[in-house]
Amino acid sequence: MNTSEEVGDLAKIFNSLMNLTRRFIFRVLCVGPIPNHISFIMDGNRRFAKKHNLKELDAGHRAGFVSVTYVLQYCKEIGVPYVTLYAFGVDNFKREPEEVKCVMDLMLEKVELTIEQAISGNLKGLRVIFAGDLNSLNERLRAAAQRLMEVTEDNRGLVVVVCVAYSTSHEILHAVRESCVRKCDDGNGPAVLEVNDIEECMYTSVVPDPDLVIRTGGRDRLSNFMTWQTSRSLLHTTGALWPELGLWHLVWAILKFQRMQDYLQKKQKLD
Repeated sequence: MNTSEEVGDLAKIFNSLMNLTRRFIFRVLCVGPIPNHISFIMDGNRRFAKKHNLKELDAGHRAGFVSVTYVLQYCKEIGVPYVTLYAFGVDNFKREPEEVKCVMDLMLEKVELTIEQAISGNLKGLRVIFAGDLNSLNERLRAAAQRLMEVTEDNRGLVVVVCVAYSTSHEILHAVRESCVRKCDDGNGPAVLEVNDIEECMYTSVVPDPDLVIRTGGRDRLSNFMTWQTSRSLLHTTGALWPELGLWHLVWAILKFQRMQDYLQKKQKLD
């Protein structure tokens, strides 16, 4: 046996041990309550690139997409039914045009790759939904996003909502406008809006409100992300930049959620 074969065998053994350890950790974790919906504010891609002296404009964002793959796999194994990813905010369009184009091109690349995986049956039940002002996206990315939603809409596994061209301010404005249109179209007298009318028209109405919000990058704010839906959610922040988020960061956040259950349930009753 040559050296390369020995290294390959050792890598297989190591991966098997890691998979076994992960499954054991998740089984222990599932003794307690598991969040029904986890939202991720993926902050720190640019700081990651700067930290590691990566010169390519999209280097940090590419590293961030790798983290998305692992995080979704972990959530699926743990048994989390819904995940929301804050991928690109409305305010992010104010960044340098070159960077915005770079991120949009990278997003298109990943969406088209995911479409291929979905068609070939390699997504294993994953359903993808895009939420936000999709009209703000270029035509090719908007069409690809729509195509990915179509080819995964019958999947019954993990539901992943990708918030792009999104902010709560725009979401509420959209919901109020849509609610008014629906009320006026009913023709049943003056349009009187209820809270339920607005909530039904939210971009993110397809999923329940988050139980746990995880923000990377060490900042304690929601950054105009699902502020309507997270009034009863637990916000967990970590100093890890998004590309650095690993298994133990996720486990620790869920353990915190489990420890805070009494408080969260009392808060819900008060509300």
